[in-house]
Amino acid sequence: MKTALSIAGSDSSGGAGIQADIKTMSAHGVYAMTAVTALTAQNTTGVTGILESPADFLAAQLDAVFTDIFPDAVKIGMIPSAELICTAAEKLQQYGARNIVVDPVMVATSGSRLMQAEALDALKTKLLPLAALVTPNIPEAQVISGMEIKSVQDMEEAARRIHGECGCPVLLKGGHALNDANDLLWTKDGARWFHGRRIDNPNTHGTGCTLSSAIASNLAKGMALADAVGRAKEYISGALAAMLDLGSGSGPMNHLFDLRSGFIGGGEDLCTRLRRAAAQVWDACLNHPFVQGIGDGSLPVEKFQYYMLQDYLYLFEYARVFAAGVMKAGEEEVMQRFARSVEAILNGEMNIHRAYMQRLGITAQQVQAVRPALDNLSYTAYMQGVAHRGSALEIVAAVLACSWSYGEIGRELAGRPGAAEHPFYGEWIQGYASEDYDATNRTLMELANRLGEGASEDELARAEEIFINCSRHELRFWDMAWELRT
Repeated sequence: MKTALSIAGSDSSGGAGIQADIKTMSAHGVYAMTAVTALTAQNTTGVTGILESPADFLAAQLDAVFTDIFPDAVKIGMIPSAELICTAAEKLQQYGARNIVVDPVMVATSGSRLMQAEALDALKTKLLPLAALVTPNIPEAQVISGMEIKSVQDMEEAARRIHGECGCPVLLKGGHALNDANDLLWTKDGARWFHGRRIDNPNTHGTGCTLSSAIASNLAKGMALADAVGRAKEYISGALAAMLDLGSGSGPMNHLFDLRSGFIGGGEDLCTRLRRAAAQVWDACLNHPFVQGIGDGSLPVEKFQYYMLQDYLYLFEYARVFAAGVMKAGEEEVMQRFARSVEAILNGEMNIHRAYMQRLGITAQQVQAVRPALDNLSYTAYMQGVAHRGSALEIVAAVLACSWSYGEIGRELAGRPGAAEHPFYGEWIQGYASEDYDATNRTLMELANRLGEGASEDELARAEEIFINCSRHELRFWDMAWELRT
């Protein structure tokens, strides 16, 4: 089993610090060890007290760990004083520690200061030169680099400056009203952007601790740095999307959203199960050259025109599947939700297509002359079969794969600098990233979770199978459009 050591402060509310690190490492299948630098009295509203560990006791903790269970990676979080930073750096050098990830914790989410001002020089000269990665947020990067960061260009300059001065790769995190969930990795090879999906969740306590611990865990398991960062961002998105809501301030995430154990009774809603099951296929959809071409504006217009015509035909059949849900619903509210979805498709989503077809000069006669491609027919025939033979739960599993995945793609592309303002593809991106489209998806997901609450395991497994199959059809649909298959 791989191991990782967290050198950080204790968070009595459990959302950040040592507690978040242990949860994150455990969720990644890595054995977690700790060396506590400080005790804090804090909750989701703020920090009311800090009690530092004596330097000799921190040294004793590190000796105990390194001489018995040597860690495959080290995550460093809150170290409040220069003396403790120097102690940690000395011990890491003494034992030849590897895969060191430094999260330069200076201020808590609540605004409380967690590092003494005089500790900055020790951080830059003693600790960062040992690091495989440092993960500052915007305010921390401003302090370390000595420059203001107000733009994407400033992020790149600050990351370049920190890398040059401190001699370590830098993951400069977006957020703080700048560049949303997009993070910049700067190494000796230059810049690489990681585009994240925005999660509308106010409970972000401990996100920095969690991300750095996830990266350290991935490095412990042998991942290359860029892969470790990308995988960690996926984990953060899942933990935020679980929408845990605890405390009266900025609450913690659900670090164990993906944990499965026979000792955990229930607790997972259907949508969480479906999204996890289809994760690999959805990643392939997001990274498909057709989708990436929309995002960076490089997609040939003729491919997009072909896709638009095929998707226009698809949406009519898609709406009919929702209509079948009205017939299969056992209660009025469920009928109304299916019916509202038909309305949203015919007079909402299809408006995006109509606008583009007008811009592309496609006439009604051309639309009528188009025949659905074989992949299109296969996908819609599969959904129609589910609608004919299946339950309301199975129908919602079939339709959700398309609607939900488009929402994720739209939000992810919208988070990329300039993508949503592209003169041609920006309208498509904005449509699927819009609040109206997101609200429609949330309604559909709520319906799926509600129908899944009273279902048996066999019924849930069948819904999962249908969701995965429809997700695979989504991937084939992108292939069809990219290759212009008939």
